[in-house]
Amino acid sequence: MKIATTIILALFALTSLIAQAGQYDVRFFQAPSFQCDNSVVYFDIQIKASDAGTTFRLSEQNYRFSYDTLALANPRIDQELDISGVINDGIGVSVYDIHSLRGSLGHIISYNIELLSGAGYLLTDTWMSVGRIAFDIIDSQACIDLTWFTQVDYPVTYVSQIDNGVRSDVDEGNYNNYSVCLPAVCESCPSALSLSAVIPDAIYQADVSITSDGTVPIGGVVNYKAGDVILLDNGFTVETQADFSAEISDCN
Repeated sequence: MKIATTIILALFALTSLIAQAGQYDVRFFQAPSFQCDNSVVYFDIQIKASDAGTTFRLSEQNYRFSYDTLALANPRIDQELDISGVINDGIGVSVYDIHSLRGSLGHIISYNIELLSGAGYLLTDTWMSVGRIAFDIIDSQACIDLTWFTQVDYPVTYVSQIDNGVRSDVDEGNYNNYSVCLPAVCESCPSALSLSAVIPDAIYQADVSITSDGTVPIGGVVNYKAGDVILLDNGFTVETQADFSAEISDCN
């Protein structure tokens, strides 16, 4: 009986260590291109496990960061992306609630996702786009900063994991802030574009190259124009009833 008790305790300790192995990195990814003609800019919130040894099943998430209110205004969720609704990762099915900005105030954004049921999406060390947030540009000459709130700030960025129905905190890893001056990117024809995740309807132009591994959704209308190269990388998809075209041509 003593040996059996020792084995059970050892297994419990091992399980606890595994459950606490998760660690995340977060970043902002500017995609699609700045829509300066419409005075709107879009950013994807992305997350991944810090490395192959810190993968975990994703539960509740509160992504919190600040932005420049003198340059940007009217933050809103433009689109839910990879971590949305019903997800089957090949091992289990997870159901996530509608994304929200509840708790956002002033210059602080709180982007929130709740796991409603299921095992939780298995997050690996590949970047996943959580959702796309849009801002109106009120000063096109400004330089902007998107700055994460870490676990020593208030309010904190919070990510949790689920393991056999038990939820727990995930350790923080790297926070990749974003800084850019709008005049440098608000060009009608930038040198290069990189387009990922779900691609909104638009004509995308680049002076030299366009690289894309995104998805043109059902009913979408997307056109790529580049001066030299258009690379449709692994993962690029055009869904049914979508209209996609690509051509090598100079910018209009």
